Amino acid sequence: MFEYENYLDYLNDELVRRISVNRAYSLRSFAKSLGLSSGELSEILRGLRKLSAKSALKISKSLGLTSRETKHLLSLVQNGQGLQGEEKKPYQELKVNFDQFDIVSEWYHFAILNLADCKDFRWSLSWIAKKLNIKTFEVKVAIDKMVSVGLIKSKISKNGDIIYSVSDDYVMSQEGIPSKAIKNYHKQILLKAIDSLEFQSVEERDISGIGMAVNKSDLEYIKKDISEFQNMLIEKYSKGKKERVYQLEVALFALSEDEQ
Repeated sequence: MFEYENYLDYLNDELVRRISVNRAYSLRSFAKSLGLSSGELSEILRGLRKLSAKSALKISKSLGLTSRETKHLLSLVQNGQGLQGEEKKPYQELKVNFDQFDIVSEWYHFAILNLADCKDFRWSLSWIAKKLNIKTFEVKVAIDKMVSVGLIKSKISKNGDIIYSVSDDYVMSQEGIPSKAIKNYHKQILLKAIDSLEFQSVEERDISGIGMAVNKSDLEYIKKDISEFQNMLIEKYSKGKKERVYQLEVALFALSEDEQ
């Protein structure tokens, strides 16, 4: 709770966390658990309505927050309402920082970008959700966050529809992104790899590895070779529109203890 500097990100992340545990969980279920109407919560999560102190106390009780956590939540609410005379970071800057953390932390953000390179890709929330086996709400939140940091561009058509496209010239800097986010991402990907052992045929996957004795002084060069190998695969096999999204996850780690 204390790592959050904006209550919108806290509530959105709590909803996504619950959905990740229970795929049948919905915004309506979340609103009911917090003692709010689904319409009210929807507007709060989209930034269309400010969270009142009264509602914040209700949410705090529903989530079982401690007194310190409740005070922090109330301070976030007051900060969001723009207290006069207080020096604070612009909301957009805060939101970009949190969105970058979430994009790196959750595996399906980059999967959506990769999916956009497939021949039959559609900017449809339900289509993307079905392809990646995630909730429609997760897709919506993911796209909104990638738009906020510039990974995805959006514009309004003459008919009033939102048109999305992947940015070709945007590179997300890893500077300032906590290692926790990167660790979360790789943990999720490794769990997906474990699932593939059970649910994908050997024709669809390749999971192999080798054990070897090496010198610590050579690790820098091994990592460089791995990086060049990954770039070679992208250059050779991932140009143009393709059929399906795959993940190549390389794991290099020590099996034996270091000398003390």
